[in-house]
Amino acid sequence: MERRDFRLAGRIKSQPEDFVVEEVWRDFLCTTDRPWGTAPADDPKDYLLFTLVKRNWDTVKALGYIADRLHISLKRFGIAGMKDKRALTAQRISAWRVKAEELMSLILPDIFLKDFSYSGDRINLGDAEGNRFTITIRDIPLSREAIATALGSFEAYLRENRVPNYFGPQRIGRAGENVMVGRAMMEGRLDEAINILLEKVRPYMEQERIKEIPDIFWMEKRMLMHLREKPGDYAGALRKIPKKILRIFPHALQSQIFNERLEQAISAGDVPESIAIEGFEIGKMPELKAYRIHRRSYIDFRDFKILGIDDGITNIRFVLGKGAYATVFLSHLVDLP
Repeated sequence: MERRDFRLAGRIKSQPEDFVVEEVWRDFLCTTDRPWGTAPADDPKDYLLFTLVKRNWDTVKALGYIADRLHISLKRFGIAGMKDKRALTAQRISAWRVKAEELMSLILPDIFLKDFSYSGDRINLGDAEGNRFTITIRDIPLSREAIATALGSFEAYLRENRVPNYFGPQRIGRAGENVMVGRAMMEGRLDEAINILLEKVRPYMEQERIKEIPDIFWMEKRMLMHLREKPGDYAGALRKIPKKILRIFPHALQSQIFNERLEQAISAGDVPESIAIEGFEIGKMPELKAYRIHRRSYIDFRDFKILGIDDGITNIRFVLGKGAYATVFLSHLVDLP
């Protein structure tokens, strides 16, 4: 079946509520529903577990904001994975030696916390089983009946075909900038890595208005302020960025290599069940060493459902396994920009 039979023109993420991401655990679903109940009794275990629900927040920035409010280090939080920024998302978090009452007392913009419990274990990357996505596709130039036909054809396509498990642009960068930064880091060109990262604030730099850089570019501002005090200390400037964010760049390089090898395998008609990508050292920043990754060649998905259809709009839901990107899955249905 040709994919053109069912591809839709349309838009996703017109507003955060159009892209709902709920983390799936073996015996628990993190929902975006408003919280109910009270804080659990104090427990001698080291880790407080809770569900973080956020709207239009990056995961690390949201946790950084909470850490600042509690006057603790961001390192005390553990996550199973990053969640989309322009979205409404729910994910499980661990916090080392933090009490539920401390978090419940916070008033946070477009963030709420719920489902508190205590555990002896930290949450680490990859611990969750996957994510459930509830997606609204808007501005489809078709009638309700035509959309229903296209979605029915897409369901048939999913029953007959496997979807390649490419890394999405969130990891690589819209223009591949994350890959360029990761490659520069690997090759020891930290000054070039910083130049790429500073591109968005170049006008402020040229006009010597560093202190006027908006808060949205807080990472860039931190690096520039450090370099003003210690010119040439590029590793020190990069270390002003939280390690959870810095690791994105070497991982982006590995992701690009994976995508290229998967594409080659598909073209050759010989696709293994998984592909391994070797790790590498970051000589001037050894704490960012990239370890070997082993990734499935095809997306593990289930429970595709059509929740609603009207003229020009539809709501769908599906579950993807860990590490799979909804935008990659959706690209087989929607012509994404």
